[in-house]
Amino acid sequence: MTARHDITANQGETLNLHLLYTDSTDTVIDLSLYTAELQCRRSTLDSDKLLHVAGASYAAKGITAGATGLGATGFGNIDSGYSGYTGGLSGGIWLNRNAGNTGGQTGGIYIFAGATATSFIPNGKHLYDLELKHTDGTVTRLMEGRLDCPKEVTR
Repeated sequence: MTARHDITANQGETLNLHLLYTDSTDTVIDLSLYTAELQCRRSTLDSDKLLHVAGASYAAKGITAGATGLGATGFGNIDSGYSGYTGGLSGGIWLNRNAGNTGGQTGGIYIFAGATATSFIPNGKHLYDLELKHTDGTVTRLMEGRLDCPKEVTR
């Protein structure tokens, strides 16, 4: 069952989020055979991603942020082969990591989006989900909800 959790990501502020993935008996689940993606859009029907964060147990894959086609957009390194403009963005998802991303924690999911990345997210109430994909192809929508992004005054 997908968990429902609303997130506030203030524009221009670092976003740190840590989750612990467990089964119904509160036993942690090893995520070493998984990759993860978090995507945020204005609506479920919108094709433009406002935030896209990805990663795996061995490394974060990167981040993209901003409304494509609507002006300023920052790009990170979502695909390992991407070597284009990075826009100074930092972020990613690390699996089997602790809350500070300083060590391992089985079942830990550490999501990070730097201040520059969140500054590209338009002001408003958006939707997001977080999915885990196993190497066998199984996809689990772990969490979903609203991502509120209050406009930054100081810029």
